[in-house]
Amino acid sequence: MAMVSEAKVNGSGVEAPADVLPALAEKPAGLPPGKYALVGWDMDTTGRRLIDEICQIAAFTPKQTYSQYIMPYGDLNPGARRRHNVRVVTVGRYRMLKDTNTHKILKTKSEISALTDFLDWLEKEKGDGSVILIYHEPRRLSPTMLLEALTRYKLLDRFKTIVAGFADSYALAADKCKSTVKSVSLRVLARVLLDADTLSVDSALDRATAAYRIVEHLAQGEQQEVGAGGEGTTASKDMVETARVWARPVHTELEALANFKKLLERQNTFRPVFAPLLRLARPERKRVTQLRRLLADAGLLYDQLKDAWQEQKLEGLEKQLKVLTVSAKEEDIKELIDIFDCHFDPAKEPKGLKPRIPNRTRVTSSAGETGEAEGSTSESQKTSTQNSPNKTNNDVKAEPSQNTAPEAVVAN
Repeated sequence: MAMVSEAKVNGSGVEAPADVLPALAEKPAGLPPGKYALVGWDMDTTGRRLIDEICQIAAFTPKQTYSQYIMPYGDLNPGARRRHNVRVVTVGRYRMLKDTNTHKILKTKSEISALTDFLDWLEKEKGDGSVILIYHEPRRLSPTMLLEALTRYKLLDRFKTIVAGFADSYALAADKCKSTVKSVSLRVLARVLLDADTLSVDSALDRATAAYRIVEHLAQGEQQEVGAGGEGTTASKDMVETARVWARPVHTELEALANFKKLLERQNTFRPVFAPLLRLARPERKRVTQLRRLLADAGLLYDQLKDAWQEQKLEGLEKQLKVLTVSAKEEDIKELIDIFDCHFDPAKEPKGLKPRIPNRTRVTSSAGETGEAEGSTSESQKTSTQNSPNKTNNDVKAEPSQNTAPEAVVAN
């Protein structure tokens, strides 16, 4: 897992600063001094878009753990099935969650029930202080998805009375271990710091445990080795202080969520242009997603480019896309100009990316994997409400218009 992506080059040929991962973009503000309980935490989801659902939520402390599988309304996309080794199966008239390694049916709850139980568990752990949730992720997507789910079920206010903030062990490890390891992925850190050569990262509980132990190890420094049976039963003062300094308050993550939603709204305005291109093969979809994200990050809207083309044709597009010269390569801008020019003038033949003509004779299609790309909507999510298990009225998904992603999506 690379810590930074390749540097981008602007139109003048001068290298621009590297596009740093969200976890490393800025140092966390930290939390004020106080009494905090530390909890390792992670989630498995049906995909990496904001509208995707939680299928497992887990938490770890040295004294006890919490783990609960959740029955999603939609199916897991292919990438999520491979990462988490679970899939949705239909047995008779009922949909169930199945472990693809053990082939056992997993005991599940609805999302609202699992989140309520999770808050009950956290409330017991916090004591007379507040909780800091420790997780390990380069793109800061998990807190965003958790807050979105809590908002959907009107549990956010209760969550804010329990949890003070989120501490990302990825950012902490990148700062503390930058001179000793090239990658700060969970597997590498577990092997180097925790002597765990065969760490499984399929389960959210395993990742939550590893994230907690990594912070524990880095807080202790060279005083003692962690991972060989010497873990403490409670968080030390040094560990609490380290997590406090590297934590982001809940309100900071809520601001990031609000900004991300605005970006998705701008991004979705380009659906008439990019929707056909998202049916291409996966490498082309990834390229299209990157180009669309450049436009959204620059604050551009579809109507702006449409008006510019109607008034001044190609010259109008070039003027509007000049704002990208700082953040995009020259070839990116040329490709965008070609895409929009051919979109507004259908008589022109695109030079680069071309929409794929569906081949109805194939049993499977590359469009089935569009769940990994921003802005795509899998067929399983369109029909999932009809195939869902017994549901309560509260278990209704509420993000109809934000069909975008992160991998980071959402991932870019």
